[in-house]
Amino acid sequence: MKKIVSAVLAAAMSITALSSASAVYAADTAAPKGMVVLGDSIAAGGLRKGSVAYNYGDICGDYLGCKVSNYAVSGYDTSDLVKEIESFTDTQKKAVSDADVVVISIGGNDMMQSLSKYLLDFAAGKTSEKFLNEGYTKDNIPEKPTLTDLTAMLNIRGEGGLMDYMSKGTFAQKREVTDEIGSAFTNIYGDGGTLDTETIPNLKKAVADIKAISPDTRILVTNIYQPLQLQPSFVEKTYGKQSDYATFLSILRMRCENMMREYDTKLNAIDGIEVVDVKSQFTSQEQEPSTSVPGNASYFVDIQTSSLSTADVHPNQKGHIAMAAAILEKIGSLHNDSGLLSKTFNGLSDKDAYPEIALATYKKVAGEAKPEVSMGDINSDGFINAVDASAVLSEYAKLSGSSGKGDFTDAQKTAADVDGNDKIDAVDASKILSYYAYASTEKGTVKSITEFITL
Repeated sequence: MKKIVSAVLAAAMSITALSSASAVYAADTAAPKGMVVLGDSIAAGGLRKGSVAYNYGDICGDYLGCKVSNYAVSGYDTSDLVKEIESFTDTQKKAVSDADVVVISIGGNDMMQSLSKYLLDFAAGKTSEKFLNEGYTKDNIPEKPTLTDLTAMLNIRGEGGLMDYMSKGTFAQKREVTDEIGSAFTNIYGDGGTLDTETIPNLKKAVADIKAISPDTRILVTNIYQPLQLQPSFVEKTYGKQSDYATFLSILRMRCENMMREYDTKLNAIDGIEVVDVKSQFTSQEQEPSTSVPGNASYFVDIQTSSLSTADVHPNQKGHIAMAAAILEKIGSLHNDSGLLSKTFNGLSDKDAYPEIALATYKKVAGEAKPEVSMGDINSDGFINAVDASAVLSEYAKLSGSSGKGDFTDAQKTAADVDGNDKIDAVDASKILSYYAYASTEKGTVKSITEFITL
């Protein structure tokens, strides 16, 4: 077996070096010039701790076969985006000019900063209570506090905190807290709020600046999902069904739904952009979200933890698959995929729970029907060559490893097993290389790989 592997590896290297045919074939296929990604931590693939393995830009670039320049920066709000575009380097300007598509994910930090500032200012102003955690005063409140600042400084569940104030207080105290929460959100999406005075104007400026660089580039802007779609079973188990904390979360959820809906309306009114509806993909249900039927964002965002201080509002890997599918559907040029999109999806341990509406979009983009299997053509590029043989060897090495797991999709497994013995090994790679050598030199009618192998 070692001799077979060595021989195949040597053949793969020599044939790849000698062959110019695959390069000629690749040149015959028109590919998108490129994509530019702008925005905040969502676009960058950031998590509360670390980042996803593949952000939506990575997945889209692999699917489209184009270069992706990702200039997203965690923590950016829309004012930062405008400043970034205004100070683009020549390299960044060229990337935008060369790109067919610019994708922007931004605005979440505008909302979170405004919400956090309002609630922390309210807490600091309530000096008779302990709404701020020990060691914090109004002087510690940043001008643009983050979610981390909010969860660190605001005393939600502790003694003397908001929940304590509601549960032990009068009806008027409960009403006071809920009214302040309502005002905090209205301050964002109401007339003259943050969306009207900052977010939307900044986005319009960003779009105009991008168009000034590249007038014909398509600009796609993702709307914002509603992350607080907590499942009733989780809320009841963690906080109690009728608890004040459950009520508090229900109010937050409802206000978030209203805010994202208003943002969506304002976003769709901007000229020169195409809105990618990520919110509907994450919610993934036909009926209007409610406390009892909140939507499915908790599958795409790791929000259901024991505390808001540890919850993550960023898309996890499943979320980035859903975002990529929504973006690719908007771009068009759909095809059966055997690349990063389908491989990442197939690698999910809980893909059987993937919400139906988002799953339908994924299937449409990745190829709802099983792609036609072309024996020996592992990467589905229409050619059987040394690249396919190398892919089989790589898969064989993984299958022979300690985990015994490979990366091939079902279609790739079928295409790789050219000798039909239900195994993927070096013999298959060797036969693929032999067929490639035959097909590259044959002057007459070229037999199929199946016909060639059975001779």
